[in-house]
Amino acid sequence: MAASPGPAGVGGAGAVQGSGPSGFAFDSGLEIKTRSVEQTLLPLVSQITTLINHKDNTKKSDKTLQAIQRVGQAVNLAVGRFVKVGEAIANENWDLKEEINIACIEAKQAGETIAALTDVSSLNHPESDGQITIFTDKTGVIKAARLLLSSVTKVLLLADRVVIKQIITSRNKVLATMERLEKVNSFQEFVQIFSQFGNEMVEFAHLTGDRQNCVHGGTRM
Repeated sequence: MAASPGPAGVGGAGAVQGSGPSGFAFDSGLEIKTRSVEQTLLPLVSQITTLINHKDNTKKSDKTLQAIQRVGQAVNLAVGRFVKVGEAIANENWDLKEEINIACIEAKQAGETIAALTDVSSLNHPESDGQITIFTDKTGVIKAARLLLSSVTKVLLLADRVVIKQIITSRNKVLATMERLEKVNSFQEFVQIFSQFGNEMVEFAHLTGDRQNCVHGGTRM
């Protein structure tokens, strides 16, 4: 997904927020400090806002119904791909596994709810009068959208913690190697350990450089 924020957007270093004529608003209180998290959320916020802010009195033409259904399906498919990545991260990081998995389950359920409520392809047929859709249960869509954005944000912020953990681990390796350098007994040993130190410094610089470029405003860690 790639889109610019519509009526809803992501604050520079605050929580994800959005509002529109429908009264849709999301503010999970989850602080977003990195551009990578923000850029992942922006298209999702934009699509959901477009979906929710459709006019209730819009004539339910086939074109309108198909457009609404396409957006709902796109959101659900994107969430499905996102959840798979989140689950993979969880499996590699046992200390965050439970939190990430819970957020992934919430995101998946919310995406499926949005897909179900936007399944409006048969609304022009008389036999579909009792079908629950975005036209008859807009509150349900708004609730699902809030849960979706909240859970996706949680997964992203938890994944961000994984990056921080990698940086700390890399730094500790560098410090440990520096201590070994101070205790060398021969030139050969110095060359060997210094080579290791150089490789570890390159890795550390790479991790911290990526992180600094990602942080809002280039704020230093």
